[in-house]
Amino acid sequence: MKASEIRNRFFEFFGEQGHSRVRSASLIPVDDPTLLFINAGMNQFKGIFLEKEQPKHLRVMNSQKCIRVSGKHNDLEAVGYDTYHHTFFEMLGNWSFGDYYKAEAIEWAWELFTDVLGLEKDRLWATVYEDDDEADELWKEVTDITPERVLRFGKKDNFWEMGETGPCGPCSEIHYFVGDDASAQSADGVNTSDQYWELWNLVFIQNNRLSDGTLEDLPKKHVDTGAGLERIAAVMQGKSSNYDTDLFSPIIATTFGCSPFPLPTASFPQMRGGVMSPGESCGGPLGSGGAWGERSRSLPALLILWWN
Repeated sequence: MKASEIRNRFFEFFGEQGHSRVRSASLIPVDDPTLLFINAGMNQFKGIFLEKEQPKHLRVMNSQKCIRVSGKHNDLEAVGYDTYHHTFFEMLGNWSFGDYYKAEAIEWAWELFTDVLGLEKDRLWATVYEDDDEADELWKEVTDITPERVLRFGKKDNFWEMGETGPCGPCSEIHYFVGDDASAQSADGVNTSDQYWELWNLVFIQNNRLSDGTLEDLPKKHVDTGAGLERIAAVMQGKSSNYDTDLFSPIIATTFGCSPFPLPTASFPQMRGGVMSPGESCGGPLGSGGAWGERSRSLPALLILWWN
């Protein structure tokens, strides 16, 4: 299945659940000094979570351009060392602003993955925050996942925050085993082995992190999800590397067609990441209105070029 079809099926599915589609926010944050670049789909809805804005729709969906090269979410050092991290990537997401909450988010995510996209249930794992008894029970109530495949983790893996301050909350992630031998799976591999890819993060926004580090409860509870299109495409297309999907392989082939060097194989993720990451993560901000003269944003862009 092509990446464009995956994206379309995502929108069709959540459209049927009453979600309105909104545009991707600019990679350059508007009126938010806490962020260098947009690093998640929820950034543009920060004002809604904090009750500073009223939502036009209670349920929305989009495909957000994201860059993670600095701050709390930084994937720069992982690019080229594995086959599934990017500094620039596309995040599919659905949101609820004080409307539905954990039950629907979990049920619909499972339905989309297993019924609509047809992912193998015996390769999927779910994680929840260590204190989130509700999410743990809901996975076993509203889906047919094997109960032993629902695991608990601490703050590092299952409490999501956009930055040092701002809306946040416990989350539930869906991981997929990409190894050749499905019988070799083990709970110990989730969040530790490169054979288990996080495909989708369901964040339950219920807190606000203040500048002094304390958490306050938000007036309403919200849903914020993010699914990596590149990773889902790799799984759906039977690839062990995002760079071998239809999102990247034509660009890489064209690029090396203009080069005296041969096209790198899948065993050289450093070269493939080195081709794609600088162009995307430097070109993306420029296309969103950034400029090399903006020193705070020029430095990460130059670092990407140097790193690769």
